[in-house]
Amino acid sequence: PPPRPRPRPPPPPPQALLEYIRKRMAATAKAAAGFRARKGKGDSRGPAGMMDCAGYGPCELPAGSTTQYSWFERDQCDAVTAEAVLSRLCGRIASDEPLYLTARERFEQRRRAAGASLPQRVELLRAEGAALEERAMRQQAERPSDLAAAAGARLKRAYRMSSGGGVPWVVDEHASWYKPHERARYSCVNCSGDVVPEKDLVGCWPLWPQFGPDELEFRCVRRWTSDPGEQAPHKYMQGRAPLPCWRTCWTPLKSPGAERCTAACPSAESAEPAVEWRARWDAELHSFKERDGTARDVERATGFIRRLPNSDFFWSVY
Repeated sequence: PPPRPRPRPPPPPPQALLEYIRKRMAATAKAAAGFRARKGKGDSRGPAGMMDCAGYGPCELPAGSTTQYSWFERDQCDAVTAEAVLSRLCGRIASDEPLYLTARERFEQRRRAAGASLPQRVELLRAEGAALEERAMRQQAERPSDLAAAAGARLKRAYRMSSGGGVPWVVDEHASWYKPHERARYSCVNCSGDVVPEKDLVGCWPLWPQFGPDELEFRCVRRWTSDPGEQAPHKYMQGRAPLPCWRTCWTPLKSPGAERCTAACPSAESAEPAVEWRARWDAELHSFKERDGTARDVERATGFIRRLPNSDFFWSVY
């Protein structure tokens, strides 16, 4: 039989993509070096200054490693190329990429079948995204003091934001990593930059301002009936303490007007105890799963997921 033709080599990656990866690598290396120099902790439970590689940390542990932490080493980092990082990423998306391509193809099929209206709406969406990015880049060049003045805010050298386990997080709003122009923090009072909704930015704005400009239309303040960072599940499981409640208010910045707020929290005397709320919620959820066909389908489809054995999880702030 005739010899089989050799498979064509894959095309080289676009230079724009490689350049983007190089920029991200440089930024990550700078952040990791600074983290080591200042002996940072962040969310990590490892030694001060070490990178946590268990989640989305900027490191790759050697095979057979028994730890999830690693020191940042400049020489090792400089030896890694953008092509190597891209190859590593592509090797880890065996599930994600086919799902994305399938979803994209179905979207394109719907777009082609929809006639002229859907393509026009898609183009409008793309144009809005480009305009949003342009505003964000333009705002990035402005002085932080000017943006703070426009929002009526005063950035602090340090304020304490509680986090899980009762560990206070001291936030320096003048730190280089803070980047308030990227996260709408000028108009979000004491938003540390974490996107956990119950204590931070998402409670004030949708998630998109994390990547867009601060529109400086409203100042947002979130008030709590109790510390949202306190991890004390026993208070709610065994006592009569009500669930923590928040109220969020927005005040116009550019024109005088009354603040607009979510519903007021119940008083301490009338608030439902957390243990009663949880029992009612569980009963309603069980009833919903019993009567709703879609809920039953979801329950069956997710039956392979191993449930967390720790009931405290459901009583913590997260």
